Amino acid sequence: MIGYNHAHSQENRVRLDSIVEELLPDRKLIISSNRGPVEYHWNEENSNLEARRGSGGVVTAISAASRFTNPVWIACAMTEGDRRLASETTSEYTDWSQGDQRYRLRFVTPSKQEFNDYYGAISNPLLWFLQHYMWDAPRTPNITRETRKAWLSYASVNARMAEAISDEVDRDSQDTIIMLHDYHLYLCPGILRERLRRNALITHFIHIPWPGPGYWGLLPAEFRERIFSSLCSCDILGFQTALYARNFLGTCSELLPGAKVDTAASSVTLGGHTLRVRVYPISIDVGALIELAESIEVREHRQRLRARCGDYTIVRIDRVEPSKNIVRGFKAFEQLLEDYPEFRGRVKFLAFLVPSRLSVEEYKKYIEEIMVSAGWINTRFSDGAWQPIELFVGENYLRAIAAMQLYDVLLVNPLIDGMNLVAKEGATVNQNNGVIVLSEGAGAAEQLREGALVVSPADVIGTAEALHRALEMSLEERQLRAEWLRKSVAAEDIAMWLYHQLDDIREILANPAPLSMHPVPDKGNAEPVHLEEKTATQARVAGTDSFVV
Repeated sequence: MIGYNHAHSQENRVRLDSIVEELLPDRKLIISSNRGPVEYHWNEENSNLEARRGSGGVVTAISAASRFTNPVWIACAMTEGDRRLASETTSEYTDWSQGDQRYRLRFVTPSKQEFNDYYGAISNPLLWFLQHYMWDAPRTPNITRETRKAWLSYASVNARMAEAISDEVDRDSQDTIIMLHDYHLYLCPGILRERLRRNALITHFIHIPWPGPGYWGLLPAEFRERIFSSLCSCDILGFQTALYARNFLGTCSELLPGAKVDTAASSVTLGGHTLRVRVYPISIDVGALIELAESIEVREHRQRLRARCGDYTIVRIDRVEPSKNIVRGFKAFEQLLEDYPEFRGRVKFLAFLVPSRLSVEEYKKYIEEIMVSAGWINTRFSDGAWQPIELFVGENYLRAIAAMQLYDVLLVNPLIDGMNLVAKEGATVNQNNGVIVLSEGAGAAEQLREGALVVSPADVIGTAEALHRALEMSLEERQLRAEWLRKSVAAEDIAMWLYHQLDDIREILANPAPLSMHPVPDKGNAEPVHLEEKTATQARVAGTDSFVV
């Protein structure tokens, strides 16, 4: 199956290379995001700035484009090293290259207070919490004078980013494609449309969920209307799932005065400009992940972790934040041990947790809840020789990959997630034909539900039963599901994520009129995806995730 994944990865890369070579040699590509592809850190020992390449999927995907053009990547200075580089560099951007990847990197450097307001008050937690349904609406958020002051900083940083982008657009006469990313830069498209002296094609991809209109009502009208109208200044707005795209269309219909929403064409027209709303589920670099999983370092971690496994091993890998639903996952495991005592002493739950945003009070409280929950379960069920839950706290990606290779069950049960790439990574590298128990709140469920056991994130009993079903599942069904998941992820990897965006851009460039009809799928009318290679005696039970064998 690894060979199959490699073959798919190579085919997808060829398709991506072809469209990049067609579109980009004569066009300028500008990418902008809060965090850049490289961070700089000052090394006191040798008194040098050291560059550390970002490991995100966006960086990996755009690297394909960098072989045919020399993209400009505009980002906020995140570290003192970034700020130092920006202040000491004589030119406006720094050339960075590694292998066949190359960028012209330009940092925007707001004041520390301005950045803290933009990032630490508005982006996180206000927008992040809102878009993950994490506010306790009867109590929070409270839009105070401090919030409104921070909103001005958010607008100011977006204006700085837009100014840097428009400077790059006006530097020469090349046609330009601008690709913006995520919730930090919601106001950037609208400012760009006002600043640009000539036309440029603007896309914006939102990596996190987009809630329905009702929840956006928590924000003041002047905040939300400026966000919505700015996003409508794009040519293409991309979402992770069809649900989030439909939510955006509904939001504009309900809360944006003057917007004309065409659900059939998946478009919004505002002020004479038409925005196309599209779905681009982000994915992983399958080939690179498999290569990393076969490395000596991962093998060493795998050998050490084997000693921590049980007869059955459940794994979860998460950042420590409330939306990941870690405590409920532990409660479901506790319910499993209570209802099925035959698994006591035989099943281990290995939880790999990466601390996140500990400066935010809600996050500090949540890590305490996690420790208390795990400690209670271990106290209740441990027999001295066997401890049900083992926590690994800290960021160690190689160890996480090793754990994903070993699971019998991978629990991915977020309340809501833009995508959740752990599910795709686990499906790709697992060596045990492991089963994925996947929350329907994860964006990945839209693609992977056919091969996973899908649960409601708040349903502790249902999740416990799914864990039990996964542990009891026949080898034949495990193999069938695991193979389907591997093929599904390989077919739509990170190369195809970028390819689909460039393909829509190509269509706009060829025909400036609205794109041909690609409506966002109506969940009620969606065609079912069926598991491949079923035997004649297997059939899907309608409306369930069960199989008749």
